[in-house]
Amino acid sequence: MTIKRYMQSLLLMLMVSTTAVGEILPEEESYLAGVPKPEQVLGWPVGEWHARPEQITRYFEQLAENSSRASLEVIGQTHEQRPLIHLMITSPENQARLEQLRQNHLAGEGPLVVWLGYSIHGNEASGSNAAMLTAYHLIAGEAQWVKDLLDEAVIIIDPMFNPDGLGRFASWANMHRGQQPAGDRIHRAHWEAWPAGRFNHYWFDMNRDWLPATQPESVARLTQFHRWLPNILGDFHEQGSDAGYFFQPGVSQRKNPLTPDENVELTTELAKYHGRALDAIGQRYYSRETFDDFYYGKGSTYPDINGSIGILYEQPSTRGHKVDSINGEFTFTDAVRNHYATSISTLQGAYAIKDRLVDYQSRFYADSLQRASSSRGQAWVFADDGDPATAATLVELMTLHQIDVYPLGENMTANGINFSAGNAWVVPIRQRQAALIEAMFEQRTEFADNTFYDVSAWTLPKAFNLPFARVNSVPDRGDNPAEPSNLFTPQANASAYIFNRHNLAGAALAMQLLNEDVRVYRAGNSNVNSTASSLIHPGDFVVPVLRGEDRGKIEQQLAAQAQRWQVPVQPVISGFNTAGVDLGSPSIQALRAVKPLMIVGRGVVPMEAGHIWHLVDRRLGLPLPMLDVNAQAVFNLDDYTHLLIPDADPKAIPKEWYPLIKGWVSRGGVLVVQKRSSLWAQAIFSERPEKLKESVSEDDRIAGLIEKISKNKDTSYKDLGRQPYAQYQADAADRILGGAIFAGQLDLTHPLAQGYSREDLPVFLNSITRLEPSKNAYSTPLVLASSEPVAGFASEYTNQELDGRPVMVADRVGEGLVIKFAFNPNFRAFWRGTEKLYVNALVNATIIQATQLPTD
Repeated sequence: MTIKRYMQSLLLMLMVSTTAVGEILPEEESYLAGVPKPEQVLGWPVGEWHARPEQITRYFEQLAENSSRASLEVIGQTHEQRPLIHLMITSPENQARLEQLRQNHLAGEGPLVVWLGYSIHGNEASGSNAAMLTAYHLIAGEAQWVKDLLDEAVIIIDPMFNPDGLGRFASWANMHRGQQPAGDRIHRAHWEAWPAGRFNHYWFDMNRDWLPATQPESVARLTQFHRWLPNILGDFHEQGSDAGYFFQPGVSQRKNPLTPDENVELTTELAKYHGRALDAIGQRYYSRETFDDFYYGKGSTYPDINGSIGILYEQPSTRGHKVDSINGEFTFTDAVRNHYATSISTLQGAYAIKDRLVDYQSRFYADSLQRASSSRGQAWVFADDGDPATAATLVELMTLHQIDVYPLGENMTANGINFSAGNAWVVPIRQRQAALIEAMFEQRTEFADNTFYDVSAWTLPKAFNLPFARVNSVPDRGDNPAEPSNLFTPQANASAYIFNRHNLAGAALAMQLLNEDVRVYRAGNSNVNSTASSLIHPGDFVVPVLRGEDRGKIEQQLAAQAQRWQVPVQPVISGFNTAGVDLGSPSIQALRAVKPLMIVGRGVVPMEAGHIWHLVDRRLGLPLPMLDVNAQAVFNLDDYTHLLIPDADPKAIPKEWYPLIKGWVSRGGVLVVQKRSSLWAQAIFSERPEKLKESVSEDDRIAGLIEKISKNKDTSYKDLGRQPYAQYQADAADRILGGAIFAGQLDLTHPLAQGYSREDLPVFLNSITRLEPSKNAYSTPLVLASSEPVAGFASEYTNQELDGRPVMVADRVGEGLVIKFAFNPNFRAFWRGTEKLYVNALVNATIIQATQLPTD
């Protein structure tokens, strides 16, 4: 049977089929008896229950064991130690020479490669369940179209982009399924418990991590992506229950300008197959609205900057087993059927235009090189800025994305920045990944359309806060930096030991030592200026060996932790420093052990909580207990040094906690808040106006402020007057700051800025938080140098709202401290430049002195 005839018969079958599970697959086709059907392994037909990750894995193992068309690869593991699996499907003859086919494909001579990836958001589970039917059809199908496809193509089935989130959601959905599934919107199944199954273990949105690659799932996936470089990558999602089925091309004017127009043309050609398949089963759909392809960190866009065709599929969600939508009853089986239908249509369409797809991919890289050859400059150079570990992390990320990077071998100056051999890196522009390099380094501020589904800027060196410049010739290659041969050597006559002020791992080392009861100090600013020859610089960590202390034990602890965190530790022989401060300087202040507590639960943004958890747990090595906003247990904040509140609805924090938190701060606690939680803190710590009527209680005053700031709106912006109804969407988008980079200006003398060497600090903002200026002139370590972004889009409205407002305030309250961020300094664990501010809020809070000037 030809592809065309099969498509016609499939559509005819789907027209007359019901939603019964057994009728999802084409009944007129024959299937190999030796290949197990999903229900034979699961124990029920697909769609009747939500399959758990281990059940899906077991089924795919059975397929590989029972068919010469399939082989199973484990490409990595999740945080929760679940395997990340790929089922490689092709003809038996191709299976025997799979590696040779892969190499041929990368050379532009091999087979068509299609990657179907499902459910990167774990609570969009219909994709992972549909993957089982798709795999079965390809492996067991006896139709000629299946054989023809597998003779000329390799199909990669990635059934679970996010197994940890999928497992969390499967348990939730199944625990609420009755014998008669309920579709009522108020049914508890449709209201997931916090943090929901969308996210991975650390509550990261995995569909934003293709570019940052901070999570193990992403690293494994990107490694496999570049091993195979598929011609098409299908990315299967769900959206609101009342929506139609969406498939790309999406909003054409909102695609990234680095994506070739031919990409959209090919996507549109494939869309014809999806439309016919969904027409046949009576599913409403749309294809040119709502979603865009701008940010290259998503599953449907990252392929576009790598010569592939990424396709987003979004369908209505049941968020359980059944939902009553405005379009009628919609079951999980219906959802599985939809994604199965478009999986098949993707394969059908890809096979029909396979020659165009292969040719497009080959020309993409040739065209990218040609564009790079005519571009301004031949290389990018970035310096380590005194922090080689951070620069090495950026190099590692670029290498993961198949970008050639090498050490600078000559001293040079570009754009007013000095780059030193051995302390800088070179990225030649004219290489295979020229298009991706352009996307990573560009600082675009003008756009064809000002509406963005996600962020509008992500310049990598700015994210890492590293100086960079474009140069007109490719500099000489230097030697790779040598690994330190010995991180710590004890000295019998050492008065102290010091370690790096720049490195995040240095802060982690300091906190580990503090938790082991080792005395750790940090050098601050002094009227004794440090020079390049000084032993101790502001921000350095100092571990003194005091009289009466157990030197051997301290040195043993230093050696162990230095090795763990890979931080070089240097001895200081004498307390007297001829160039800089002495060891006993009052500017070298004692730190205290850090024991943080984080508030979580409904009303708190899971992703931002996850970013903090990931930082504290993975990068600093500290346990982070979490207190749910609905907790009924009695707790004692005095057991903790820091209370961390991520972005949250101000109303989510229980009123009963207000006096507890205020009293704890006044006794010396450190409250660290961000975005809307900063506004909450701004309200509860505000002073009562003298003119306020006595009849207004303090509780009512605070409640009024919370009500106002929970909306986080400002009505001072000019009245638009009468506008066309159709203008609403554009005007609403104008009020949204989707994500742009702004120039921050640091006060380098402030303890929260220790470890930074430049006042300029790129700040990433993706919301407007209206922080009020501090009444203390010395309490604002970070402001914006300008309310206009240096990369990305911000409207006139945004510029006006940000103008003159601080983005970070640290106010003393009694013996304690309240640190307010107007942004997420740990954004997606990717914005490494501002991450250090949050680390300083943990480790340096107690050395911030009271700075209130005396009054007359």
